[in-house]
This record gives sequence, C-alpha cells and structure tokens, in this order.
Amino acid sequence: MIKARIPLLNDRHTHISFYAALRAAADLSACTTLKSALAVLKKQKAPLVVARGWKNNCYDLPREELDKLGPVAVCNVSLHSFRMNAAARKKLAARYPEIVAGIDDQAWVERNLDRIFELFTVSGGAGAIPGYMAGLAAQGVWAAGDMLVSSDAAARALAGKYLGRVTLWTEPECYGKLGAVSRAALHGIKLFTDGALGARTAALAGSYKGGGKGVLLHSDAELGELILSAAALTGRVAIHAIGDAALEQAVSALEKTARKKKFEARIEHAQLITFDQARRAKKLGVTLCMQPNFSADSADYADRLPARYLRGNNPFRMLIDRAGFLPGLDLVFGSDGMPHGAKAALESALFPPYPGQRLTLGEFAAGYCLPDFKAGWLDVKIDPRKKTVGVKVRL
Repeated sequence: MIKARIPLLNDRHTHISFYAALRAAADLSACTTLKSALAVLKKQKAPLVVARGWKNNCYDLPREELDKLGPVAVCNVSLHSFRMNAAARKKLAARYPEIVAGIDDQAWVERNLDRIFELFTVSGGAGAIPGYMAGLAAQGVWAAGDMLVSSDAAARALAGKYLGRVTLWTEPECYGKLGAVSRAALHGIKLFTDGALGARTAALAGSYKGGGKGVLLHSDAELGELILSAAALTGRVAIHAIGDAALEQAVSALEKTARKKKFEARIEHAQLITFDQARRAKKLGVTLCMQPNFSADSADYADRLPARYLRGNNPFRMLIDRAGFLPGLDLVFGSDGMPHGAKAALESALFPPYPGQRLTLGEFAAGYCLPDFKAGWLDVKIDPRKKTVGVKVRL
C-alpha cells in the first residue's frame, strides 16, 4: 500500500454549465444493456425525458424501441451522439426544426454541437451551478475549465462567484451571443476539427473496423482562417482534435498560422497523436490538454478501433519520455466529465490498459493538481496489487 498527500485537482477540460444543467436528466451511465436503459427511461415522468450517459459500445438504442416511449431525447456519454424518438421530434419540431431535421446526420451534429447542447439544457440553467461546483469539490476537484459556455447567465455566474477557480472557453458562434461582461471573462476560444471515438467521428488516417474514417469538420484553409479569427478575439485558442488525421490538420494549421500571429494554443484530447505530430507541436510551444480516463477507450472501443489505435491511444510515455512534454507545463490533464473525480482520475492514470499510457503519481500531480494545499488536499492510498486507489478529500 502506498500512501501520499497531493493537492486538490484542477480539471482543465470539462463542461460545468452543461453538466450542471443536466443534473436532473435520467442517468444511463450504469446501464450496459438495452433492457436496463429502457427500464430507466420508462421510470421517468416528464413532458420530455432527457437522458445522458448512453454507452453505444455496450448497446444500441433502436428507434423502434424508443418510439414505444413518450418523448425521449438521449445524449451519448461522448457528448457527440444523440437519439430522439418520434414523440420527441413531434414535440420539438416547432421550436427546434433544424435540430430535429439534422439529429440523425452525424456530420451535421458535429458542426452544431452548441445548438444541440442548448436544447438539452433548456430546462436547466445558471441556478444549478453552485450545487454542481460543490459536488465537484466533494470529489476532489476544486478548479476547472468550462470548455463550452453557451449561456450568458452561466458565464456570469461562473466568472462571478468562482473567480480564480474556473476558466471559461466558448465557440466562435457562442461568443456572439455573450454579453460584454461574459466576453471579458473568457479565457479563450475553442474550435473543433473532428468528433469523438464514441460516435465514430474522430477523424482517422486509417479506418474504423467496419469502415469509415470519421469526420473532418473543416478544410485546411477554413481551419487556418478560424484559428486566426479566434486568436484575434482572446489571444488563446483550444483545438479539439482526437483522431490522427484531425491532429495532423491541427498541427499543420498551427504551423502556418504561427507565422502570421502570436497566440497561445492548446490541443484538446490529442488521443491518437503520433510522435511526429507531438514533436512538431512541442516545437511550436503548443500545450496538450489530455484525459487519463480516456485511456479506457483502448478497452471500451476495441469493437471499432484497429489494434494500432488501441495501443496508440493516450501515449503519455511517448509524449513525456521521447517528445519532451512536461506535465504541468505543456501537458495538462482533465476529465471531460467522463467521469469527474480524483479516484477515477488516479486509477486511470496509474493503472491504464497499456503500459504506454501510465503516469507516475508525480506526473499526475504536476499535470492535474493545484500548485499548493491552500484549498485542501487529497489523502491517497494506492494498492498496486488490486490496481485501486482510495481517496479522502480534505477541504
């Protein structure tokens, strides 16, 4: 048994306002079969049942089954795939005609995530944020980055009461919807290059099992223009890129735009980054914001990813030992809320599916924790034999 004390977490990539608004949604995250998911949905009593946490690597949600229920809209655990039954489409058609028409088109979904998020959070709002922040603290997460603030009220709430504990990012389209106070509080602008492994839309240079290469959302020229316009707004740009094809596009675009304008750049997720891409990103001064919990994708998505991608997912040892990234400096960590919390983060980092994904406790603390113990700390017990971590949160 190994005992240690480390500072509370700074979860640099999550979605506070989105998850807070979804607190009342039906939770399917524990469901591993269609039968169990339908049982949860049938228990819900609401004019429109909203559900989160559907894991499509475990089961599908056939339209014919969902159509037997009242109005239901379901969000995949990846936040990049959705299902909506006939009753929900009918109920939402007048207010959200474009979403109802496009929800089954995965390429359209990837280009309109902010609009879909707005639909899923319409019943929630800024009022749910204090309770959610308290819940994060109880799990050992004191500070966090909200990577897609789409509501002016949420941005003002987070920037006000939680000044110093949150960093706010938004997409270019959402930026235009925010007021002056919210814009001033923004840390940076987030752009997307591809989708997610859970939706089979992360853009691969190779192919998924069964075919398909995912989705690149922009041409090379379009991405370059978006980076420059985003950098002009805040001086900081975060680029979502998961697949190796998306990462190649992102790094190439940053190489070109860096010659035209100085700005801070982060790449979010970078799960399937190659050594060549890592070397070039390091040279550019790019920070990688990655999720140790996504190492589990190497087991969860064996149904869709070839072996080389399973082995190459979250290559922390390559990034640190060969490419020279330094945890806490240009390699930082978050959860994307899948799930939140110190226990899950530590177990994912210390005991991943592949040795190349493993972080030491020191690397974890440098890249994931606050710099000191002023806000509190985590008393940690690590059992290497059982591959488990016990955590006591001290606030």
